[in-house]
Amino acid sequence: MKYIHVENGILNGCGEAEQLGENVLNIEVSDDIYDAYLQEPYKYIYSNNSIIENPDYETEKQKLAIKTRIDEIYRNLDALDLKRIRAVCESEVKDARSGETWLNYYNSQIVDLRAELNALEAQV
Repeated sequence: MKYIHVENGILNGCGEAEQLGENVLNIEVSDDIYDAYLQEPYKYIYSNNSIIENPDYETEKQKLAIKTRIDEIYRNLDALDLKRIRAVCESEVKDARSGETWLNYYNSQIVDLRAELNALEAQV
């Protein structure tokens, strides 16, 4: 037997044994649903005493992808800020032919990331 565990109306895991707990429901599911839940847990919700496919799954999946990308952009911006500090201190030229400095190079990357970030945050 395979179960999806529900606590306070929210799916909180799965397993091949019942989870003990006062507020935990253990809903027996088919192997197909169990395997699909393992792959994409947000695809299912608890409704009317059963596990069903989430009708808003595609929208939520897209929002999750956007939030993940936003987090990635923030990490990249932090890394670029550290590189800019070094570029200010060393003021080396990145490309002798164009005269572009490392600071200008990092600043242009930040401008691109900030534009993408603003567009993504408008969607959330």
